[in-house]
Amino acid sequence: MRPDFVACGIDFVDHLSNTSSKYVYNGSVHGILQSPRPPLITVEGCRALCGTGTAYYPWKDCSNTITTWVLPIIGLLVQAPFESNQAWRTILALCRWIGSPISTLSYILWNIKVTGKCALMIDMAVKYDEYPEQGSKFSQMRDSLFILSVMNQYSPKPSLPPIEAERLLRLALFSSLLSIDGSTESKDSLVKRRTDMAQNFREGRKKGVVPVFVSFLWFIFALVLSIQLAFDDIGGNETAHNLAMGLMVCWLPILILASTVDRNLVSADAIREKLNSLVDDVRLALLDPQTVRAYMVDTRTTEEDFTWTSCLGDEAFSRGDFFKGFGGQGRTHWHYGVAHPILAGIETKFMADYGRNWLHFGNAARLAMVVGSRNVNGLKMFDPRMIWQITSSILIVCGSIGGAFVLSYNTPTVGIGCRSGGYIIYASIALGLLTTEITVWWLTHKTTHTSKDILARVGTKLEQRLAHVEGDAGNQALPTSRRAHTILSWFRSKTFRWVMKNFFIRPCEVGNTVWLAYIIFAQTFGAFQTCDCMASTWGPNGGYLDFQTAEYYTAHGVRTYWSLAVAISLTVMTAGMAYIAIEYCTQSHLSTDRYDHAMAGLRHVRCFMKYTYYIRAVRTFILEKGKLLWWKANGGRSRRGRRSLVWTMHPKQRLFL
Repeated sequence: MRPDFVACGIDFVDHLSNTSSKYVYNGSVHGILQSPRPPLITVEGCRALCGTGTAYYPWKDCSNTITTWVLPIIGLLVQAPFESNQAWRTILALCRWIGSPISTLSYILWNIKVTGKCALMIDMAVKYDEYPEQGSKFSQMRDSLFILSVMNQYSPKPSLPPIEAERLLRLALFSSLLSIDGSTESKDSLVKRRTDMAQNFREGRKKGVVPVFVSFLWFIFALVLSIQLAFDDIGGNETAHNLAMGLMVCWLPILILASTVDRNLVSADAIREKLNSLVDDVRLALLDPQTVRAYMVDTRTTEEDFTWTSCLGDEAFSRGDFFKGFGGQGRTHWHYGVAHPILAGIETKFMADYGRNWLHFGNAARLAMVVGSRNVNGLKMFDPRMIWQITSSILIVCGSIGGAFVLSYNTPTVGIGCRSGGYIIYASIALGLLTTEITVWWLTHKTTHTSKDILARVGTKLEQRLAHVEGDAGNQALPTSRRAHTILSWFRSKTFRWVMKNFFIRPCEVGNTVWLAYIIFAQTFGAFQTCDCMASTWGPNGGYLDFQTAEYYTAHGVRTYWSLAVAISLTVMTAGMAYIAIEYCTQSHLSTDRYDHAMAGLRHVRCFMKYTYYIRAVRTFILEKGKLLWWKANGGRSRRGRRSLVWTMHPKQRLFL
């Protein structure tokens, strides 16, 4: 039977003295229902008086929710950076973005941070009012750092030796004297190759900003409309829960716009082949004794500086597949990229000390770019500064969901029910997936794809056990032995990360995606309109419903709670959108295909950085004082100053003896 909660509530209040008295809820309550306490009905009473069915919304209300919220959400999702002609990967990527938004956003924000570092290095390479011509050393460095930002979206082959792989990439990106065409007389073949490649990548870069911006405005319009409708009907149920549904996904436009900044090229596989070709040609050049001797003469280096190149002929390098797959926009688990270890080494060794106009110091700059600082972890280096991106992602997603929870919690019936409880489940799974990824990384970051991997060690123990059993049983154990060898070969072919990704993380991502879709479906069509879902049965003091009018809630301050809920979600979304907009504008000059337009964009960036310098100076001052205190606390064993390049308008004053 379809329940009529309005008529049921009136009947319950009118018969409190007789038939309804046994269904009165006398337990404890919290919030706005405490004083004066209205008549509350138990869940059992609701089932008995109102029925056990579902009061689905009429089609008029459903269609209103579809046009107000469902379509804008779909409009945002279709602007996500999907790969063309990759149906299965598209489905997995969609489940990744929706099912694990905290992890995904952490990777995207990290890639944006790395690309922003490349753009900052280009800005700081010359004087504030200097804009070199195309073909200059500045232009060549711009091409190299742009290619590095593209490389950062691809995952290197896990079996590569990390230190040698980093050195190979440095030479491929920043060397200007290594010949890759087999001729020792041509010194600019690698530079020309990078210039042509960078221009090709820039022209093939996906734009798509206008459709994303239109979809974002559609979402904002729906949000403003829902806020207006909800506050016009303070205490009302349906409009408030529709608004809560919108607040819950306020992280989605941030993720979509962030993926626009961390934009992939048109054909990810074709770009990967070109990158692999560049790296492999540099590898082959380093294996040519004549080319290396000519390079040593030009750079005044010795054979000792190139002893590491002996491993470039090994199988790990020889297949020409340095980069294995596209991992941009957070679609790949544990994707850290190759750029930050290289950039961090350059900053630590050179740029943090030299500051603006660093490209003027040619020899020191070349040494820092090509050689870098000593990094014992190579491309497997992890920077604890990534905790800022992880924390920001948690605040964005949980802040959006937190606003929705506060609104639903304080919407009749006050307490934790199916809606607010559903939000908690979604956020908990997202946090759990983030925790799982961090834990698996911590357990495997030094051992994955090696003999010390967790599965490899299990396989070794199984092999020892199997050999012992076969030695005791002889020919009688042949059938069992075959099955055991099959299991053993499986353990040897997989890694612990692969098992966790395919048997735990991805199923949870799919499940959380389905759960969010169910929440939206149930709110749209009224599937939560049952006694069990409308009651606050999820909390420790739950199990009741109230049938009060909107006037009651307005008089008891529900507007304050609703305003707080909206403020939480909107503050998080506004802050996230502002950060993404700033990063997009300050990085665009790196990827702009026309050089004159890029320089015009760089001019605007410098003006913006100049007039907002003092806003950033507060953060810089705090960090520098914190580093100084830490340096004093550990007796000078750490770096005294910051190891990051900081934007300034003027070059540093340096003393030359």
